[in-house]
Amino acid sequence: MAFTCLHWNGRPPMNPIMKGQKIYALALLVNETLIGMSSSVTEEERRGKYDQYLKFIRIAAYQGHVEALFDMGQQYEDIGFLGMPNPMYNAKKCVYWYTKAVEKGHAEACNNLSNFYALGDGCKQDFDMALGLLKRSAELGSVLGKKNYKMKLKDLAKTGRYLK
Repeated sequence: MAFTCLHWNGRPPMNPIMKGQKIYALALLVNETLIGMSSSVTEEERRGKYDQYLKFIRIAAYQGHVEALFDMGQQYEDIGFLGMPNPMYNAKKCVYWYTKAVEKGHAEACNNLSNFYALGDGCKQDFDMALGLLKRSAELGSVLGKKNYKMKLKDLAKTGRYLK
């Protein structure tokens, strides 16, 4: 016998992940528009679109969408879009958002977060945590995580220590 739980309005309760997926899809559409904007668009218009994009991924992240959690971490990295220094750089926010994504099994978030622990940037330096995150990233299928994990294991075997 199947049991279905209905919400007070007669519909099944909305899964927060599903809800996050909808707003994240909107964020991706805004991001595509942002990327496709011509050079004739003013900086103010471009900033408005970026603010809209950031608003949507923030909402999706707070709803638990794993890619949005990762994207929020990306927004605070030291190097921004097009390889330029990011004026919003904030290591503690990177650690916060990447940690949320790691808790949901995001492979690239594990890889990125490991660097913060290795450097002690935005968190307490912890080489064991950094190596564990790289291992988890590799296990979750990140190509970059596998490469970085192998490289760190070689460093440990050669020098007996974790090289930044």
